[in-house]
Parts: sequence; structure tokens; C-alpha cells
Amino acid sequence: MKLLAINGSPRKKMNTGSLLEQIVKGAVSEGAEAELVHLADLTFTGCLSCFRCKDPKGKHYGRCAVKDDLAPVLRKAHKAEALVLGSPFYFSMETAFMRACMERLWFQYYLYTNKKQPLSPAKKATALVYTMNIREEELAAYGKDAVIARSKGLMERFFAPCEVFLCCDTRQVKNYSKYEFDVFDVPGKLKRHEDVFPQELARAFTLGSRLVS
Repeated sequence: MKLLAINGSPRKKMNTGSLLEQIVKGAVSEGAEAELVHLADLTFTGCLSCFRCKDPKGKHYGRCAVKDDLAPVLRKAHKAEALVLGSPFYFSMETAFMRACMERLWFQYYLYTNKKQPLSPAKKATALVYTMNIREEELAAYGKDAVIARSKGLMERFFAPCEVFLCCDTRQVKNYSKYEFDVFDVPGKLKRHEDVFPQELARAFTLGSRLVS
């Protein structure tokens, strides 16, 4: 059993990265092979609309033909039995890193025909991990629930039922005194991070274990 976790945050050790690390550890605790990839370490683009993945007579049919640092990650995602995509929300969407990855991941499998099923591999366990600085009850007001539903629907279209892991009201920086953050209840955020984030990490570990079970 192999699990691949992909981090769309530019920061490796903050909220998203820390949760994904726990998911990987949870998978390993069950005897699975698990890997965490940080997109910020890679040089890559989004989909180039070359349509080589749509040519049934070509060698790249159903697979992205773009050659860059993301190509081996897509190959690993294709082979993994469990796939986790993690991203913070920037302006109510996944990061540019993750959006580019999602384009390449999904579009290679999509077909402009109703005569065939998508070219994605055998069913695999999947999850989306989202971190954000707003509270969960504010998701609809910021339009984030629609974004989550869209990405969840596409993961399920190409793979299998997809779990969504939300971590809300996060701590954005380690030292708030260096920046202008007066719209937030900073002491409240720090207290919540101290009290609640360890529980979120434990929940992420359990998710990793469950995805490979």
C-alpha cells in the first residue's frame, strides 16, 4: 500500500505541512509506504493545453506529456493507492501551486466523450486537506464551501469517494508582533492554536491510518 501526500503550501512546517506530516506518519503506522512532496520545492507549470493526453494514438494518451519537476509526482500519484492533496486557502482558493498541480492531475484523465470512462487509474482512497484563518461557520460567506465542493467532486469523478479535512481559524505566523494583524483576535488565535491544533494533528494521523487500512 502506497500513500502520496502533496503539499500545496509554500511553507513546509506550518499548518498544512504539519498536518500532512501526520497523515504520512499515520499511514506508516499501518505498514504502508508513504511520501510527502512539497510543491514549493519544484519548478513546474499548470496545464499547457497541448492535448497530447487526449490523442488515443499517441504515447501520452491519458497521461500528462509536460516534462518538468511535477511529471514524476504525477506518476507517483497515478500509482499510489491513496492520494492526499493539501493546501491553505489564499483569497478563497487553493494556492497557485496546488491549482497548477490539480490542472495537470485531473486534465490528463478527462475525456471529451461520453463513450468512455475517464482514464484515471483504479479506484484509490483520497482526501483533501484545507487550512484557513477563518472559522468553519464563515466558509459560505467567503465562498470557500463551493470551492471545496468543486474539488471534492472532481476527486470523486476521477478516483473514489474523497474525504475533506478542514482546519480552521489557524495561526498564520509565529510572531504576530512583527506584522499588522489587528483584524484578528491574536491572543485568541494563539490560545486556540495551543489548545486545538494538537487535536487536529492527532485527527490527521488517524486519517492517514484510515486511508491505507
